[in-house]
Amino acid sequence: MKIIKRLTIISILTLSFLSVPPLLAQTVVEIEPLFEYPVAPEELPDMYEKSNYLIEHFWDQMNFKSKSAVDQNALNHAFKVYSVAMRFADKDKTLRENQKLINNLSKNPTLLFQFTKAAEENLYGPRAEVWIDEVYMQFLKSIVGNKKIPSNKRNYYEKQLKAITASANGYVAPTFSFEDREGKNKNYFPMSTLTIIIFGNPWDTDWRLARLQLESDINLISALDKGKINFLFILPEEREGWKTQVEKYSDKWVVGTSKEVKDIYDIRVIPSIYVIGADGKIITKNVSLAEGLQTLMQQINE
Repeated sequence: MKIIKRLTIISILTLSFLSVPPLLAQTVVEIEPLFEYPVAPEELPDMYEKSNYLIEHFWDQMNFKSKSAVDQNALNHAFKVYSVAMRFADKDKTLRENQKLINNLSKNPTLLFQFTKAAEENLYGPRAEVWIDEVYMQFLKSIVGNKKIPSNKRNYYEKQLKAITASANGYVAPTFSFEDREGKNKNYFPMSTLTIIIFGNPWDTDWRLARLQLESDINLISALDKGKINFLFILPEEREGWKTQVEKYSDKWVVGTSKEVKDIYDIRVIPSIYVIGADGKIITKNVSLAEGLQTLMQQINE
């Protein structure tokens, strides 16, 4: 199971789920918990076993029969604690127990929608501390296939499911169209050259500083000059004035804007980094720029 850690606060959260208090230590706003969170038995030998126990028993006290909506903030918090256990539990057990949870929700569309929102907040969205796509996709498949959920809500999550599925690690990178900085319509499609795609915002201050470093990176310049890599910077939206912002970008980069790419690629943060191998398959995605470049250079040197 691919788990991407986004913040270095695991030690705080680990203490939280081992004793599972009603509130995490760093919570600012007081939230009344939906139920008393379970505590892993002390006799269990290690974090692995404690996590497996919590994955299996976390929702035992949840009332799944009630048709009324619950407090979304309280549910988000409960799911946050639940997601901590996922980081250390057995993968197969996590997926199996999470599917049992979803089965309990399948006849209660109100709760299914709320749980999917909580999963999005804690496993997928930009505020999530970890990304666990396999678990989140279980919720997406359930809500997309539930006809009792209003179509506008199902359509929203269906777009996410399609993007995650089409642009998963190990899959061939999807084709998309874009307008280049000269105003020409172009298509990206995987080629037999190692490629890095940065879906970014040229107005972002941090990116501006990163770009200057990239354009002076000797190893990157050498790889571009020798044709070992392709480098794309794509603004994943239509925005007035973007050409002015990118007019000084390296002429060795392919630069453009695409209004369709957000519906094709899984872009959950900006910048979003994709590294695509010479076989056209996605090697890694949604990683930091430093991680993306490290992966790129490793591939060049192999």
